[in-house]
Amino acid sequence: MSKLIPLLVFATACTSSLDPATLIARDRVLGAKVTVDGDPTRAWPAPGEHATVTWITASPGDQPDFSWTLAACPAASTSGFPACAGPVFAQSDATGPVPVLDLAIPADLDAEAVVVLGAICASGAPVIDPATFAASCDDGSLADLVSLHVFLTRDGATNHHPDLANAPFTLAGVAWAPSTDPGCAGLPEVAAGAELVLVGVEIDAAARETFAVDGDPVPWREELQVSPFATAGELTQQYAYVEADDDRPVSPVAVQWTAPGADEIPPDGLRVDFAFVVRDLRGGVDAATRALCVR
Repeated sequence: MSKLIPLLVFATACTSSLDPATLIARDRVLGAKVTVDGDPTRAWPAPGEHATVTWITASPGDQPDFSWTLAACPAASTSGFPACAGPVFAQSDATGPVPVLDLAIPADLDAEAVVVLGAICASGAPVIDPATFAASCDDGSLADLVSLHVFLTRDGATNHHPDLANAPFTLAGVAWAPSTDPGCAGLPEVAAGAELVLVGVEIDAAARETFAVDGDPVPWREELQVSPFATAGELTQQYAYVEADDDRPVSPVAVQWTAPGADEIPPDGLRVDFAFVVRDLRGGVDAATRALCVR
């Protein structure tokens, strides 16, 4: 059984096809992270353990209160579109700043993975058609339909999250620190219309585990996928990778970003928020944010 690529699907009802996938033009879901109680670095819970699925979200303005309906069940398979092989054992219908689902994994669960399905709304409450699994929000706004496999630790095989939150970021080759202050105060500045500004992060080799694959006597090493997002401007690519055969102690990853033009910049500058999500393609996820000011 290969656990190389857990499926994580985000289907958006009635979304505009004109917005690039890297643009945070609305309140949206970017990913989901599973953490195990007592060992938050681990992505795979074991039967009998408790875990939490936390959705990674981003907003072009103030963070809203999200509403969600989420459920978990034993997975029918570990590949393809997630489908249930048994009854729902965890469910959440709630509202709050961060969508979450508590998972108490049954000790006698006879499955290699758990499936989580649901919908998340930044405005209104989610409504799911049980026949078609189409999702909408009851106030007519957009819904994010979410689904993922949560793999289980068995026979000593497990997986840990890569560490992006503590990785060093750079902006145009200069160290780029996180900031939670509002507005442009204290942020690095980029000129309006600046083209192909290099946005980078250095990922330590310790963030990539080796793992066994059925039928292969040689352990594989994780490949990492980094997904960048921004509230304004244009990123040139949707994904960047640290390849599986990259054996450097530190692997630099970079994407290019073009700033909005002067006609889009208010007199006091435009704050642009960036979100970065890293996946090891086996269920391990981490995220980080940065911000800059365009003048």
